[in-house]
Amino acid sequence: MTKHNYAGKIKVFGVWLVFVFFLCITAHAHLEPGALPPQLTLKDVKGAQVALSQHADKKATVILFWATWSPNSQKALMRFEEFYKKYKDKGIEIIAVNVNNQTISEEDIDDAKNTVQKLGITFPVAFDKELGTFNSYNIISIPTTVVVSEGKTSFVLPGWPLIEKEAMFDHLLALAGEPSSKKHAPRYKPLHTAIADTNLARVLVKRRAYDKAYPLFSRAIEKDPKYMLAYVDLAELYQLENKNKEAEDTLRKALSINPDDEKVLSELGYLLAKSGRLKDAATALEKAVKANEAYTPAHYYLGHVVAKEGRLKDALLEFDKAIALNPFDPMIYTLRGEAYENNKISSSASADFRKARELKAKLKN
Repeated sequence: MTKHNYAGKIKVFGVWLVFVFFLCITAHAHLEPGALPPQLTLKDVKGAQVALSQHADKKATVILFWATWSPNSQKALMRFEEFYKKYKDKGIEIIAVNVNNQTISEEDIDDAKNTVQKLGITFPVAFDKELGTFNSYNIISIPTTVVVSEGKTSFVLPGWPLIEKEAMFDHLLALAGEPSSKKHAPRYKPLHTAIADTNLARVLVKRRAYDKAYPLFSRAIEKDPKYMLAYVDLAELYQLENKNKEAEDTLRKALSINPDDEKVLSELGYLLAKSGRLKDAATALEKAVKANEAYTPAHYYLGHVVAKEGRLKDALLEFDKAIALNPFDPMIYTLRGEAYENNKISSSASADFRKARELKAKLKN
């Protein structure tokens, strides 16, 4: 290899690392309680406009991202319909956003309309035809519920877990001015200024102003040591600059505060896997899955590790679980493609890499 070609490959690899970092940091930047929700303006089943801003006077607006192929989505629709009938006159609005496909077809729309009719849904159902809203909200799994109150996000529920689901409905009851059905401990809300520092740091990373981003991430952590996303983003910035020890130390510091955080466990597991520490990686990722089965990255990172251990069949099961939660995450297909490629299944690898490129292009746009 000539010196010129080698330098070219290094440059391309560096660009790829930057792109992967931005892809990951976008995925992790999902809404937290206290954050401002992105604007939402879509068309409903009748072609009328549905916008979050239309309901600014409501005590709470629930946004439910759902798909007809998701069994838990139908459970969520039915539960919210029951709730809506009781509390729509007490300041509660619900918007169901259908995300059936990367590009929603007329067939998808018909399927959604049939489901809405079958279930007797009476609240607005809108279509996110190019998944622009889905991506702006950085949805991790389907269904996901976002509660907006007083202009800010007050509750985010990925998946449909039993305990967290009931905590969310208790939260909605309180917003409607009703007594809660059960007692739940108050949910942690990140400090607003810590979120603001982290978001500004992300902007600086995008501009490659790394020296200015580091102190902002650190300041966010100092302001709110429980804000796990600041640790995750800081660790990823360290990795971008090949400071893997600092990245690992940052993630382990986060786990010393919250040992069951699925986001931190997942990123630690992936970092350990990249350094060849597969046993430790698997331990972290299995713990992440146990902490939150609806956290999609935990499954595809675990699939990546299991594939590296030579257990392709078991790895594919984890990738399938990730796809069942969120088929629009390009990292699933990138990592599964690598698994196929390493096992010399070229046609499947090519198909997955192509799918990953398509989804990345959507995110970039």
